[in-house]
Amino acid sequence: MALISKADAARALGVTKEAVYAAIRTNRLSVVRTGDGRELINSSTMREEWTAKTQKRVGRGPKPPAGTVERTPLRPHEQPSQAHPTPTPTSTTPSHESLARTNEVIPDYNESRARTEHLKAELLELERKQKEEILVKTEEIESKWVEIITIARTKILGIPTKAKQRIPDLDNSAITILDDIVRETLEDLAAAPART
Repeated sequence: MALISKADAARALGVTKEAVYAAIRTNRLSVVRTGDGRELINSSTMREEWTAKTQKRVGRGPKPPAGTVERTPLRPHEQPSQAHPTPTPTSTTPSHESLARTNEVIPDYNESRARTEHLKAELLELERKQKEEILVKTEEIESKWVEIITIARTKILGIPTKAKQRIPDLDNSAITILDDIVRETLEDLAAAPART
């Protein structure tokens, strides 16, 4: 049994010393006390103990020794026959097969950076035009049009009353007919499909 310090254990597991201390505090990693009171870790069982009792996080945790493939530990209810197959080592460059499967073409760094800079420039241009009032927000245009249409509707509905004031000879039946014509016209306009 080879005993190592907590710092050496952290290096071997590929984690921080704080993570090793936390694992010891929560009994996920056992220690051996020496005669002089030091706490050391058994290097031969350390990795199995860590793997079995530590929840795996993506991109974090102990690294497998060089030249070996990391194996996913079995869950308590799994049998060895249900275990995940051992992954085969892959190269760092994506294969044509995986790119075809994801339908994705990964651009190189310079192309990505050029796209990002282009989009930033476009956003700055839009902000400049908005500040110079060359561009106006859609909400502002909509609210202004609603205001204009409301005023126009009110004025059109007032036509029969103005006609009665200006043409005193009109009787009430003529005013009623004129009012009906105005309202019918407004309803037709409201029901007409908007043209874009």
